[in-house]
Amino acid sequence: MRKNSYIRGLTESQTLGYVLRSISEGKNEEQIAERFEGNTALVKTWIDALKQIHYVVTNQFNELVITLYGKNYLQKFDSDR
Repeated sequence: MRKNSYIRGLTESQTLGYVLRSISEGKNEEQIAERFEGNTALVKTWIDALKQIHYVVTNQFNELVITLYGKNYLQKFDSDR
């Protein structure tokens, strides 16, 4: 696997925004982890954090879905960039 230095330059807020944006685009954990050097444990940690703050839930089809709180965060995140 090719190393990707993308994550090394991100702040925690940017990482949270990237993971949340990826989920909003329908990407799953494995697809998001590709951008994080294949580190699925790291991505799962971020997803768990997003669930704890109610930005993401798992629906009845076991898919990750962004909540209204998550959508509001993304709007603010995008406007601050």
